[in-house]
Amino acid sequence: MTRSTMKAIVAVIPLLASAPACAQGDIRNNSWGMEVLEQGQLVGELRPRYNHIVEDAYEDVTRGGTYRARLGWRTAPWHGWRALVEGIHTGSVDKHFNDDPAQLSTSRYPLLPDPTYTGMNQALVEWAGDSGLRVRAGRQVVRFENSRWVSDNDFRQVPQVFDGVRAYYEGFEGAQLEGGYFSRVRTTSGATNDLRLTLLRAAWNPAAGHVVSAYGVFHGQAQNGAFTGFADNSYRVLGARAEGAFRVAAVDLPYLLEAAHQDPYAGGDSRIDARYWRVGAGVSQASWTLRLDQEVKGSNHGVYGLQAPLTDYYAFNGWTLNFFNTPRQGLRDRWLTARHAIDRVTLYGEVHRFRGDYGGGDLGRETDLGATIALWNDGTLRLQHARFDSPAGTQADIRKTWVTLSWVF
Repeated sequence: MTRSTMKAIVAVIPLLASAPACAQGDIRNNSWGMEVLEQGQLVGELRPRYNHIVEDAYEDVTRGGTYRARLGWRTAPWHGWRALVEGIHTGSVDKHFNDDPAQLSTSRYPLLPDPTYTGMNQALVEWAGDSGLRVRAGRQVVRFENSRWVSDNDFRQVPQVFDGVRAYYEGFEGAQLEGGYFSRVRTTSGATNDLRLTLLRAAWNPAAGHVVSAYGVFHGQAQNGAFTGFADNSYRVLGARAEGAFRVAAVDLPYLLEAAHQDPYAGGDSRIDARYWRVGAGVSQASWTLRLDQEVKGSNHGVYGLQAPLTDYYAFNGWTLNFFNTPRQGLRDRWLTARHAIDRVTLYGEVHRFRGDYGGGDLGRETDLGATIALWNDGTLRLQHARFDSPAGTQADIRKTWVTLSWVF
């Protein structure tokens, strides 16, 4: 986002006050001024991390520290309007790694895609009205549905953010409509690229604790980060999802069902044709969870595997990111998740088994283990280790370890 765009977004606040506000503590004087700024809120984050990565395909070990610092100001609400401006700086300490994807095949270090970056993270205005309508415009974090298709990919030190407009309407009882259009994306590498991204979603709560939704993702961007070899990777995804939990005695029985289809959009290659589905269920209480899921990213007869280049990579298919780009034979991922909380410590683990969707070949196994420790109200320490073991002689084995301290305010 350019400075002129940012200034225009901030300047529009005093000109747009025609609707009643619903925000608590709304300032309802007749003029916009210093009171709106002075009664605002400082927002930010400090997040240093130690990284250690070993991959068989590289001669050296990636190690070193990375960090990010976010700092911004959110104004007090004024006639339903408020603004947020937030900057970000990321960097490294004791750097022994490659943070440039362009050197993936030439560097002696495994890739750690956390480059040094300084710039605007978010710059937006938002409005919320009594009718149930909310609108947000400017550079913003976008997490769509369960982040499977569009996310900020927040594990990376530079989050993915989008320039555009997003609106929600909750005027119908038990239902929500959502739509958004975005024209630029700042990637986790710090680069800003043009795109045409439209998001549509309708959700319904048939009962407390259950939601059914239908969605569409229309992504027009010829080179969007998917390594397919196609000249144009533009796609659309149409899908439906049901998620919730049934209460039985003293435990919850969570479930998830989702199905979607991906095909070409806005000039995308005709070979873009793949299904997606996920099914999962488990049992949980406040202090523990145990569940089993299976996800299929389908294949078009071995020539194209379903891609999700705007996804939250760390939330799906294992923390090592071995399958950040779906192979042409597609991917079947079956995994077991366990969580247990003990006082201020939460233990977490996933065990994955990967196979191809087309042909069904063995693609390896992965184990992810983590512990999160609550140090104070807004501070956490997180320890993580991920281990990918490939079928003999087919891929590289991967070992990744992270230690992350996070303070959000």
